[in-house]
Amino acid sequence: MNAAGGSNIGQRKDNEDRYEIGTVTTSNEKEVQFLVIADGMGGHEHGQLASRIAVEQFAKLDIDTVQDEFQLSNMRQLFQNANAKINALQEHLHDGIMGTTMTAAVIQGDQLYLGHVGDSRCYIYRDGELIQISVDHTYYAELVRQGQIISPSDEKQKNVLMKALGPEMHVEGQYLMQELRANDVLILCTDGLYNALHADDVCAVCAMVQTGACSPEEAVETLLHRALAQGARDNLTLIVYLHGKLEL
Repeated sequence: MNAAGGSNIGQRKDNEDRYEIGTVTTSNEKEVQFLVIADGMGGHEHGQLASRIAVEQFAKLDIDTVQDEFQLSNMRQLFQNANAKINALQEHLHDGIMGTTMTAAVIQGDQLYLGHVGDSRCYIYRDGELIQISVDHTYYAELVRQGQIISPSDEKQKNVLMKALGPEMHVEGQYLMQELRANDVLILCTDGLYNALHADDVCAVCAMVQTGACSPEEAVETLLHRALAQGARDNLTLIVYLHGKLEL
């Protein structure tokens, strides 16, 4: 199998992360694969519900949605549907918020379609380099993008989200298309994982996936194990995908 996912509760009482891997065959017999992860917020019960709804809404991707081929407009619609569903439930809450990050990749042939809201991430490992293609929607990341001087108090707010699915009636996500190359490795992960690991650790495992030294399933288990060994406290979730493996 060219994709695998896994999740671990870390040192939390509940796991508010969710992920899904699936495939859809279009009306003209093209295969479309999707990978999606979500990290819920708003308290244990609300966070779990929000991430579950987001992933379930995205997993409704089917032949009726895709038709002949997947379009970036389909990605936007799937995110809007998830946001509307969560926001409608939040309206009934007496206190607090309900929201979730969501990062989704759809692969059709050699074309990657990315949809993203929040601070979960999507990376491409290519030519020995780990490239983050998603943009963190956090207060801290926005300061960095604006070239602001980062204060100690700002450092403590690295995980303060500027965007999430659910809290607002409308949210504008990041949507892009990118060409994939044979042997590219995609990593989708929640902040619990990337905050616990150095990029070199992830690169080393991705290189092993490219050479066939380990499968995506083994890569997932290795990265989860290493993050836990580093003392990760948050929920940990990731998906590893190998594109168009070459004969080596």
